[in-house]
Amino acid sequence: MSKTNGTVTAVTDIVKTNLPQLSTVTDRFGNTFHVGNAGAYWHLPLPIGSDTDYRTHLRNIRDMEIRPDDVMICSYPRTGLHWHQEIVAMLMKKTEKLSAERENSMHFLDGRPMHILDSMKSPRLIETHVPFRYIPKQALEKKIKIIRLDRNPKDTIVSLYSLVQKNAEPLHYPGTFEQFVRLFLEIGYVYGDLFTYLMDWQDGIDANPDVPFYTSVYEEMKLDEKAGVKKLNEFLGTGCSEELCEKIADACSFDSMKPFKETTSSEKLNGLFRNRKNGFYRKGDVGDWTNWFSETLNEDFDREYKNRMSGYRTVYKYTLD
Repeated sequence: MSKTNGTVTAVTDIVKTNLPQLSTVTDRFGNTFHVGNAGAYWHLPLPIGSDTDYRTHLRNIRDMEIRPDDVMICSYPRTGLHWHQEIVAMLMKKTEKLSAERENSMHFLDGRPMHILDSMKSPRLIETHVPFRYIPKQALEKKIKIIRLDRNPKDTIVSLYSLVQKNAEPLHYPGTFEQFVRLFLEIGYVYGDLFTYLMDWQDGIDANPDVPFYTSVYEEMKLDEKAGVKKLNEFLGTGCSEELCEKIADACSFDSMKPFKETTSSEKLNGLFRNRKNGFYRKGDVGDWTNWFSETLNEDFDREYKNRMSGYRTVYKYTLD
C-alpha cells in the first residue's frame, strides 16, 4: 500500500473551494483513490474548509460543544443514515412532509466546517460516521439521546461500493467489487476497519449504561417500518401520534423517498456524482449482496467475520426470506 500527499485537481463543484489537502492511496491492485488523513483513520474527502486538515477536524468533533437537546445519529456509511435522518427530523418537527432542503442542510459533523455547526439553531439533529472513540465527548457527558444505526455488513459493503463507484472525484473508487472487498477485509476503508468499528461501538455502549442509546437495525426497519418509526418516536419522546408515525413511515418508504430526493436535490449535491444525479438512494433492499459476492468471496468474508467477530452479540439478517 503506497500513499503520497497531494492535491486532487479533478474535484466536484461542491468541494473544490472547501477541500483540504488529501492523501492519494494506491491499493495492491493498482487502484488509486483519495482520502482525508485523520491520523487514526481515513476520513471521507469532504469539504470541511481549505484552511484546516482532517486531523484538526477530528479533534474539533471530539471536543465540540454539545447542547442538552441535541440528538445524534451515529452510523457507518451506507447503513441508513439519510433514511433515518429524514424520519427523525420529521418526528422532531411533527410533520409528515418530506423536505427538499433537509438533506442539503443536514448537520453532518464529518463534512461541515465547525463554525457552521455552531451556528445551527436548537434543537439540532447531528450525524456522524466517526468511530465510537471519536464521537463528541460531551455527548456522553451530557447524556444526549444517541441513535446508532446497524446493517448487515455484506449489504453495507455492496451499497458503499456502489456509491463510490458512482461518485465523482475525489470520492470515486475505480476498482472492481472483488478488489474493493479484498481492500476492505485486509486493511479497511474509510473510518477504519468495519469489524473494529462494530466491536468498538458494542464496547462503548456497554461502558456507558447511563447514556440513552437506541440501536436501529436496517433489516428490522425494513420488515416493519411503521413499528420502527413508533419506536424511534418513543425513544426520542417526540410525542407524535400513532397516526402521524404511520404517515411518516409511509412518506419515508424507499419508493416514496427515492423519486422525491432525486428530483429535488440541489446542483451542489448532484455534483458529487459522475452523472450529476443524486446517487444516495440506490435499491434499499436486504439481500442484494447475493448478486455481488462470488462463492469464494463469500466464503472468505464469512471466515474473516467468524475469526474476528466471535464476541459480537448482534445476529444479522442477511435476507428477509
